[in-house]
Amino acid sequence: MTRRVLLLLVALAALPACSAGTSTDEQSYQIDQPVDALVVDARAAAITVEAGDGPVTVTERFRYAEDRPRTAHRVEATTLTLTETGCGGGDVRCEVEYRIRVPAATRSEVTAKAGAVTLTGLAGDVRVTTEAGAVRGSGLAGPEVTVNSRAGATELEFTKAPTALAVGTEVGAVSLRLPPGVAYAVTVATEVGRSKVSVDQDPGSAHRIEVRTKAGAVTVEQAS
Repeated sequence: MTRRVLLLLVALAALPACSAGTSTDEQSYQIDQPVDALVVDARAAAITVEAGDGPVTVTERFRYAEDRPRTAHRVEATTLTLTETGCGGGDVRCEVEYRIRVPAATRSEVTAKAGAVTLTGLAGDVRVTTEAGAVRGSGLAGPEVTVNSRAGATELEFTKAPTALAVGTEVGAVSLRLPPGVAYAVTVATEVGRSKVSVDQDPGSAHRIEVRTKAGAVTVEQAS
């Protein structure tokens, strides 16, 4: 395990350490414009993106010791972009928790330096990039899903077979649960850790699954 990954894990462990002297508050807002793409770019944030009917809604919960974390949002064409750039200075107790509700078909791109990412019920393409933090997805039905992580477990469960699923991590277990009745072209490469693939396989399948990890067990199995 590299020194950088160790530092990332230490930073992640410190995120919830909100004790005396920490302030909390939140804000919520609704996006009235049509949205079919979501971009989140955050420094230290726990991010939940869930499918839901009705307009797009966002709740931001803040934890900080001095200045409140700086966040912003904008809509360009049909893309909603959310950004979080920290508190400034040396405030290490500075964190945002996002809860975002979007239409199921929304394309989602999430980037976070530290913090867990949770995805629920999304049917659009998804790309997640995180340096330290678990990535969990359930009820996914998007055709293309990509997850890149330096440190943190990845757990994804699909209700519809993806056409291209790629997961890459330096340190962290990977668990993928895929719909039965479909054969997959599966490629798994891990330097340290066991791998178990129990789905039907066909190298020529249009449903491509690729997992690469330096350290961590890999499981690819049928969803129940």
